[in-house]
Amino acid sequence: MSQEQNKPIIIRAKEDLAPEIYELVHGTIEEIYTKYYFGEAVGFFLELHNEESILKDISEEKVYAVTLEQEVIGTGTLDGDHIRCLFVSPQFQGRGIGTLLMDFFESEIIKTYGAVYLDSSLPAGKFYNSRGYAVKEYKEHRLENGKVLAYEIMCKNNFPIDPNEYNAPLQLVRREMELQGIDLDEMRKVFPERLYLLADSLYDAMLAKNVGTLTYHVGGEVYVMNSNSKVGFVKGEMCSPGIATQAEDLIAAGAQELIHVGFAGGRVGTKIGDVVITDGAFNDTAVAGLYGCSGEIVETSKELTDLLCKEMNSKGISYHRGHHWTTDAGYVETNWRIKYFENKGALCVEMEGAGLFSAAKFRSCRATGIYVISDSGCGDDWDLGWGEKVLETSINKVIDAIADNG
Repeated sequence: MSQEQNKPIIIRAKEDLAPEIYELVHGTIEEIYTKYYFGEAVGFFLELHNEESILKDISEEKVYAVTLEQEVIGTGTLDGDHIRCLFVSPQFQGRGIGTLLMDFFESEIIKTYGAVYLDSSLPAGKFYNSRGYAVKEYKEHRLENGKVLAYEIMCKNNFPIDPNEYNAPLQLVRREMELQGIDLDEMRKVFPERLYLLADSLYDAMLAKNVGTLTYHVGGEVYVMNSNSKVGFVKGEMCSPGIATQAEDLIAAGAQELIHVGFAGGRVGTKIGDVVITDGAFNDTAVAGLYGCSGEIVETSKELTDLLCKEMNSKGISYHRGHHWTTDAGYVETNWRIKYFENKGALCVEMEGAGLFSAAKFRSCRATGIYVISDSGCGDDWDLGWGEKVLETSINKVIDAIADNG
């Protein structure tokens, strides 16, 4: 027997498979559902998936079966944008059969629809949640003896995306360069490998040092360091959507490392004038999810972050290292959200990091960030550090270190 024959395969069910599918469904309900539901609910599920309904769905070409060596070990029903009746034989659960079916159904549905819906049973809720499904609606169905069956309608509208399919930034930058009389392919060979994306006054401070030359107009005005053509700087855009879009342009132009240098609000453990080098951002933005970053933290490039720490160490700059919080609503940092992220260990809060790191991760570019604490809300009042000597000293130290490394 070939190796391929030993692998489970998905087929569209025909009427001759109806008895096996019925047996699998009822066997799974009787073995698994009885651990989660009262008797009336189990009876409801058994009747819902009776022989007549299974045959009807098969006749409408909605039912699929997973077979292994000609044995039906899983089944599911695809009905428009809805996944229904997903069952895996108890002896084959935990072996990836459910994942195989879900991957197949999702790929089929998103060819036509923008989201996938399903009705979640109690045994399957954790599995669906792990795949990115969120509850959209709660439903109730009245049963015999005054009992009520409650269930959830869940939805997923974020799916893996291939960066190669979304190459608009490269096309746009190529056209922009053509209009400037520049061949993008040639420019990418000499474009700075590392770019510092500087917040407004940090950018002004760097310009005042006169250490770079304005060389490119892409993603902003890109200055190339006079002492090292592989390093440059640009004024960073504000907020996650802005800096993510800017990062797309800079990466398309040829940048391989992006370092955000900005200001942040201090949280517990940091004060005005402190410097934070981040390992990643607790994501409180919309941008990260759109780039496929579903976790709570969008990590920076460890290799680049380690290197940035080494460079700051060589300049004698002390800093905190850890995770921080990126929010889309800088002026609406509610007390409970502050407490949540402080309890998670966030060293500071700002508005760009998660957007930059998400776009960079999507494009396989290294990215990290370094922040100067400019204000603090840790006390009873909002403490603004602008004009304080300690803040100006930290700004100058960071800018000097970047200029020297350039």
